[in-house]
Amino acid sequence: LNAANTEANLSIELDEEGVTIKADTVGGLEALAKELKELDLPIRHATIGKVNRRDVRSAENAKEPLHRIIMAFATDILADAQTEIDNSENGVKYISSDIIYRILEEREEWVEQRTKELEEESREVVVYPGRIKFLPDHTFRASKPAVIGVRVLAGRIHVGQHLLKEGSRIGRIKSIRSGQDSMKEAMQGAEVAVAIDGVTVGRQLEENDIMLVDIPASHAKKLRKMDLSAAEEEVLEELIEIHRKEDHFWGR
Repeated sequence: LNAANTEANLSIELDEEGVTIKADTVGGLEALAKELKELDLPIRHATIGKVNRRDVRSAENAKEPLHRIIMAFATDILADAQTEIDNSENGVKYISSDIIYRILEEREEWVEQRTKELEEESREVVVYPGRIKFLPDHTFRASKPAVIGVRVLAGRIHVGQHLLKEGSRIGRIKSIRSGQDSMKEAMQGAEVAVAIDGVTVGRQLEENDIMLVDIPASHAKKLRKMDLSAAEEEVLEELIEIHRKEDHFWGR
């Protein structure tokens, strides 16, 4: 009740559309809000305390993809909220630090990267199916993002695509590299390094794991009319089977 009364007295101007911010104190929240206002960044949701699932949903519901971010000053995130971010289909970003300028710097880096990803995603008319294998002894970084070596067993993978493991969405491909070269996509037979947001090696991912590229239901319908390779058709049918366990009409 005291926290609710305190938040009711916040001198922070909120907008219908904007970012989500959190802090451990009123002073901290207002200090972060002041810095964001100087950047002309609208704030949709501002509360005190640890980041919770309500905050994640607020960020998910932002219309502008670059507003789907939670900036937390001197506070932590609850475990169920972190799980919700990891499973989010809307690309919610969580940034936390005890120093405001570091939050702002990290947000700026994320905006730059996310803008590139959104441009690449908009150019990709159809998401093709793909299957990859996590190669043993090819963990280059365990998390934030995980960077691992994979072999494309079937189809193709593309930057920005979400991955499924055993039917559950586990993360999103942030980048693809072959040696020193950055790539937008990798085709069947390629062995590449991929950075994956939202997963940790040893937790959600293990060596030899097989992952599938997830596809939107509307794309599944288009793909069934296209000239796919036998391997791509096989992965597509597997994806349809997975999704129809929850939605009988998925991809129809």
